[in-house]
Amino acid sequence: MNKSALNTASIARLLLLLLMAVPFGLATSNVIDNINDWRFSGAMLSVARASIAAANVGHLALFAGGRLQNGTYTDVVDIYNRKTKKWTTSHLSKARSEIGAGSVGSRYALFAGGFDSMFRPMSLVDVYDAETEKWTSIHLKTPRASPRLISLGSSTAVVGGLSGDLQYLSNAVDFVDSKLSVFSTSLQSPYPQLGLALSDVSSETGLYTSGYQNNRPGERFNDFEPSNQTVVFGAPTNLVAGPIFPYPRWGAGGAATNGVFVVGGGHLFANGTGESLLTDRVDIFHASSQQWSSQPLKLSVPRDYPLVQVVGDYIVFLSGTDKSKDLDIFDTQACRFVSNDRHAPALYTLRSDAAATTIDGCLLMVAGGSVYQGRNTTASVEMFDACHV
Repeated sequence: MNKSALNTASIARLLLLLLMAVPFGLATSNVIDNINDWRFSGAMLSVARASIAAANVGHLALFAGGRLQNGTYTDVVDIYNRKTKKWTTSHLSKARSEIGAGSVGSRYALFAGGFDSMFRPMSLVDVYDAETEKWTSIHLKTPRASPRLISLGSSTAVVGGLSGDLQYLSNAVDFVDSKLSVFSTSLQSPYPQLGLALSDVSSETGLYTSGYQNNRPGERFNDFEPSNQTVVFGAPTNLVAGPIFPYPRWGAGGAATNGVFVVGGGHLFANGTGESLLTDRVDIFHASSQQWSSQPLKLSVPRDYPLVQVVGDYIVFLSGTDKSKDLDIFDTQACRFVSNDRHAPALYTLRSDAAATTIDGCLLMVAGGSVYQGRNTTASVEMFDACHV
């Protein structure tokens, strides 16, 4: 990391202040603790597609854009209301795919960047206002596709992405606040990185870590390697260098709650053959110690590009494998995985390149994606309801 980054003591002070600001567990009272009692149901999107952007705001889940079966992009947005149990349909201002999605507070859902039909990265951010049920738009300073969004409560950081130039990966950061004002800065990492974005909204803390980096930015030929860089984010616009990610790899997934940040799965390439070797490894970062755990855990099966969501105190890993439909469920209070020997909850349909989001911290939804080993896109939605009411 850049020498100008703050030291470990600075990180400790930042995280301590953030963790003291909001008590843990506020969002978990509505969650059924026994995973065998979670209710399963299904639904259908209005259009079958993959590479969908998913966000939740208020009592709503929004599934926006994506790639159709014929390879073209769509502007369709499917919206589900948990309170009314009804679906409605809306539209982005422009059709696109590889969109970054997140929210600012409980009012605005953000759909940032993406590729247009000419495969050009975009600066456009479509904003859905859950109070007025209307759309508006703002712009990132730097156009990019696949940006990562870190929700910090009072603000959201739009981090990195695919830049479309010789650097290929972007270090740009745009903070969007509750008034939809944009403050632009950049990561001070020595190598541009497309990492994982992990948000712990309860403590207004986030991590940008793992993924991959370009060791030869700006040169004609890129040199991509798994990244060990970590950046710690805090509200409203703070970012500092964090501890080195302990096991760099491609394709991991992660999420955070209660000050526990969990990164699992992914793959490495075998020397010589280039064969993709999937991993079941799980790494854990504790905000209280500002360190990655020295004792990694394991998923039930290796997973590559898993979907990962927070449900109450649980962090749920699903998809990312053709070996199992089961969910791996990590209890952040006990810091261990919950036994799922009944194979429930579990996916009904194996899929890749799907979208997932969780409404009100208790209704996990998985939508769209590719099925039959990528030959078809699907409109199916699977819903895991852990809500008491």
